[in-house]
Amino acid sequence: MDRETLLELVKSSPEIVARHDREAWLGLFSSDAVVEDPVGAGSNRKGADWKGGRDGLARFYDVFIAPNDIAFTVHRDIVADDEVVRDVTIRTVLPNGAVSLVDAYLIYRCTMEGGRPAIKSLQAHWEFGANALGLLRHNGLRGMAASLGQFVLMLRIQGVRRTARYCSSLWRGISRGRGGRAVRDFVSAVNRRDREGMLALCEAGAAISNPAGISRSADDFFSQIGRLTLFHVYDLRSAGWYCSCTFKAVREEEESSGIALFAFSPRSGRIESVLFYRD
Repeated sequence: MDRETLLELVKSSPEIVARHDREAWLGLFSSDAVVEDPVGAGSNRKGADWKGGRDGLARFYDVFIAPNDIAFTVHRDIVADDEVVRDVTIRTVLPNGAVSLVDAYLIYRCTMEGGRPAIKSLQAHWEFGANALGLLRHNGLRGMAASLGQFVLMLRIQGVRRTARYCSSLWRGISRGRGGRAVRDFVSAVNRRDREGMLALCEAGAAISNPAGISRSADDFFSQIGRLTLFHVYDLRSAGWYCSCTFKAVREEEESSGIALFAFSPRSGRIESVLFYRD
């Protein structure tokens, strides 16, 4: 698919969400699509996990989209092969008027199905715990009531097991503190040309794609970046076993930027892979 087709597909999602067109939104996704929103809170699958006559993706819509008014502010779009990465702020007005603001990196993977473009997967990288606290802090009792109402709706539509899996993302995965330190230590080792220091942060066999789509070993990545490249990272977010961030790379007079995705091993806590999505 070309860049324009991918962007048109992805941009149509928040437009359809804003007008509450359930069937049109579900129709954007391939028959086996998976949505993780946020990453680490379990999967919402189209055509699977049926309950009450609705599959996992339809139940996700009915819990998190249907009752709310949702608007996107898009800060950046990056297209890489069949993926679109968006840096967005999502403003959600809940049924009782409480307002949630979520800063997220969204990764859409797209495919062709039945001769038309479709979204095969969506990963939403945002911090569940921090945003739950923000809802309470900025909305007071109204935020607490909104959270309770959301929880009751999840239990009714998603069931106990799926709701418990969603809530477990509060403590499962890599924390922003631990993940953020590892990301900053990785960048610091690269910038001071400390090969051993960088490799010590990575799993054996870690794959680093710079840019996304071209995978190298961590050792090859270190050799490829050259002596004069300096990396800077900011706007870090942790979700599940991932830590994502905006990055800037400076080499002599040239500067590039984008969004990076660090995946961590649940066993060791070391970096398993890194994807650099560049503008």
